[in-house]
Amino acid sequence: MDPLTLDTLRTLAQSLGLALSDEELDGLLPLVRTGRAMMAALPSEALRDIEPACQYRLF
Repeated sequence: MDPLTLDTLRTLAQSLGLALSDEELDGLLPLVRTGRAMMAALPSEALRDIEPACQYRLF
């Protein structure tokens, strides 16, 4: 997996309609990098048969 850069994170945020400041992106970058590393460490075979968790709340 390619390392995540600040420019890549900015582009991703903009593509999702988020206008984040440089300070916000600087704070998010280490968190997103850690999340990506954790996801990459999971064995894909172990996740193949797991249903996604969903919770619906009706008020």
